[in-house]
Amino acid sequence: GDKSLLLKILTRPLTARQLEKLKTLAAYKPKPEHTAIPIEVVIDPATRKPVGFVQRFYSQAVPLTRALDSHGRSALKLPDDLEFRVKLCRLLAEAIARVHTANLVIGDVSDGNFMIGCDRPGRVDVVYVIDCSSFQVTIRTQLGTECFVSGVATEQYAAPEVQPTDWATSLRSVYSDNFGFAVLAWKLLFGGSHPFAVITPRSVDVPPMGQRIEKRLFPFRPGSPMPADWKAPTIQPSLSDLPGAVRQMFFETFSSSDPRDRPLIDPWCHALRNWERELKPGNIERIVRYWDADLASRVAKVVAAVHTVGPRAGVLLLILAMFFLLPKLEFSASDRTSTDSPKPSPLIPPGKEVPSRKPKPIRKVDPELFPESIWPPVPRK
Repeated sequence: GDKSLLLKILTRPLTARQLEKLKTLAAYKPKPEHTAIPIEVVIDPATRKPVGFVQRFYSQAVPLTRALDSHGRSALKLPDDLEFRVKLCRLLAEAIARVHTANLVIGDVSDGNFMIGCDRPGRVDVVYVIDCSSFQVTIRTQLGTECFVSGVATEQYAAPEVQPTDWATSLRSVYSDNFGFAVLAWKLLFGGSHPFAVITPRSVDVPPMGQRIEKRLFPFRPGSPMPADWKAPTIQPSLSDLPGAVRQMFFETFSSSDPRDRPLIDPWCHALRNWERELKPGNIERIVRYWDADLASRVAKVVAAVHTVGPRAGVLLLILAMFFLLPKLEFSASDRTSTDSPKPSPLIPPGKEVPSRKPKPIRKVDPELFPESIWPPVPRK
């Protein structure tokens, strides 16, 4: 009867090792916030066998898979501007950082492991982590350190050191999680395009995605050892539009031969937070946006220039910008005054009545000159 919980029933019988891992995760403390880690193992009272586990249920949430491209975000009525996509990347990085802070490793980072929390249409404030039963967890026992591996992986998100190994037994690290996050962030920023996607002639056989990741054939970094007939696809926005720190972290993540050279998740959070702050419109731009979108973009550029330079130079830039913005604000005198508006009547001193006008006398027409009436008589009221 608790709507904040759900029971996940497993279709395959659990092995002794898997059951021990579920019990370890259920007893693990502290549990990261907004993470659906198993809370309790459920036993079938009839067979006395484990059938699943209880976890958190996030009702007002949608899968991240449906928001990787513009069509999906439009169907979910989510914003599709660059500011919102950067915000999604930042929330995703913060969700992974919460897991790493708890000394846990996701192991299988993919778009199916996350859900976007939508408390109302168009508003997203959190990213939830689900399918946490595949987390890699390490605990200390009387016999030493014991590690329960993830056991699964997704080819297009698995790090180069994970690709050639046996996924059922290979160990993962925070560096392999960071690789999967970078792939997800790339797909969110560039319309679902994969960072290791290439364009080749039809006659050329392209290796599978896993082999390209393993050999670090990243086509977007200048100087990468790529075949001559391979080209990087066109992406929007371009890499030059990205902040230098974000672009460099993408290069280091996808091209470094040593996994330890990849940026950790905390620098990702910091860089994305700064980028989101730069893209977020100010109060002036928000007000002007309702009036004129083109003028709002010019105001944003002026405000960005003011933040970049010093305060004195910023004042000078604002004064110069007024000469370009004044034509938008000016209006002609003919718009201010109307020819149809009545003239103001003179003020009447108090105690005096307004004199009434006497009606003009009606002229009489000589019947000898005009025997017939030219106009029909109008009855007087």
